[in-house]
Amino acid sequence: MLNVGQSQDYDRATDNQLQQQVALAGERLRSAIIALLDELAHAGAREQKAIREVLDLSQSATSRLVSCVRVTDPLATLARVPGPEGLRKMLRGAARAGVRQECLEQVDGAIRCVERLIDEDVGDRDALDSLLCDWVHESRAGFELRHKCAAFKAMSALRGVQARILASCWLIHPSDQSGVYDTVEIAGLFGCRRIRPSGVLNTMTKHLSPEPHRFSVLSLAGQPVESVQDILVHDFCSRELGAIETRRQGTLTQTLVRGLPLGKGPGADFVTALFFRGLHRAARGPGDAVTTGVAASIEPPCADLVLDVFLHDDVWPGLRPELRIFDTVVRGLAHPEDPLRQADRLDMLESVVSLQRGASFRVAEIPRYAELIDYVCGRLNWSPAELRGYRCKIRYPVYGAMVCLAFPLPLKAATD
Repeated sequence: MLNVGQSQDYDRATDNQLQQQVALAGERLRSAIIALLDELAHAGAREQKAIREVLDLSQSATSRLVSCVRVTDPLATLARVPGPEGLRKMLRGAARAGVRQECLEQVDGAIRCVERLIDEDVGDRDALDSLLCDWVHESRAGFELRHKCAAFKAMSALRGVQARILASCWLIHPSDQSGVYDTVEIAGLFGCRRIRPSGVLNTMTKHLSPEPHRFSVLSLAGQPVESVQDILVHDFCSRELGAIETRRQGTLTQTLVRGLPLGKGPGADFVTALFFRGLHRAARGPGDAVTTGVAASIEPPCADLVLDVFLHDDVWPGLRPELRIFDTVVRGLAHPEDPLRQADRLDMLESVVSLQRGASFRVAEIPRYAELIDYVCGRLNWSPAELRGYRCKIRYPVYGAMVCLAFPLPLKAATD
């Protein structure tokens, strides 16, 4: 029986063997395509336009065909090359163009080699792309974007609703209470619409604090929240919003919106703001959580996510957030520090950027975004000029994921 170490060695050896098989198939295909393009060049078809016309390929397929042989890494060749159907179309076009039979047989043999690799060792082209996204770093961004886009379309169809942009903006400011900070969460869904008549918008929010009773949740007016009407930012909501219902249970707040615009169109904008008095700790003591932060849950399916956190200059000076993305489908919302949830983290190419003051508070796709931040700050007598910001912007965020910006809390001074 294999022990754990032997099992890991076996898995590594198996992975390496498969990678070598894929590389050999990629090198054979690369050599065959180079030979074909050389023959076409000798016949006068040197530029992409001429190659496209001779082989009767689309512009995209021709571009991939030419670029796949410019790299010397055979794995990168397979990441860039058209799929088997595109390669077969290339071969038929080459035969019509009068390419030598010897060259055609070389290309045909290389294509068959890739097809056997996919059928017998990998499974399908999508599975091959999944392998290559880890082995060929430059292919990963395109791989993730394609699959995130497909997931967005699928979940929009199944849920019957979608949003153009989900904006989650958090403002953290010194509190009049010692040792804590006050926080505002601005939640905006822009361009919400039904794509099925039965579609209902259903969102859920929860803070990340492990202690639910040490702060209060209020409206911008400083009043207890009784219904969703208390937290709507009416000046930034659309008149097309239908019936809105809020349900609260402990630290969970659920919002349902029925009757959103149906079909193609700009959709409706839905903006709320919650004031959390004393939500975030300024520092940690013995036994306290090491990190704190803010988060956005991806509900409903949305084409873009903007997750911003704006900190007053006196809030955690010098600290920068770490991006953590969790799958919440089975185990629900996660605290970024929970050791039991680290296996649920999604390894993706998203990142956090620092924002300069003023103009960078804007979001091009949300024309009144900076105005919205100014409005909320004005209600609380906070100064936007004293805020520094961090942003994570994701195209097609994964539905059912939780995107977190986690801050490492500093230790309390010994005299605190």
